[in-house]
Amino acid sequence: MADATYKSPLGISLYVDTDGITITGNAKRSETIVEFDSAYDFEEFVQKHINCEGISFDSEFCQFFAYAKEEERAMQFIKDIENHFEKVKNLL
Repeated sequence: MADATYKSPLGISLYVDTDGITITGNAKRSETIVEFDSAYDFEEFVQKHINCEGISFDSEFCQFFAYAKEEERAMQFIKDIENHFEKVKNLL
């Protein structure tokens, strides 16, 4: 996989290469406030709280994986996740 196009403070990164557009990583408890037991739990949380239109998932127990067809959509998806957790942190 190529170098990350974008690295989120949440612990997930965006990769754009000839194989497509991948969002992957592990959520950092320090940024999400919640410690997820697995990447499946993080994926489930994201699917419940974030607009996932145009995003597909294939997480493994130990790592979050999501895919998009367009880089702009993938970046917006990451920003939506970041904004959600920023709002949560501000409420505490």
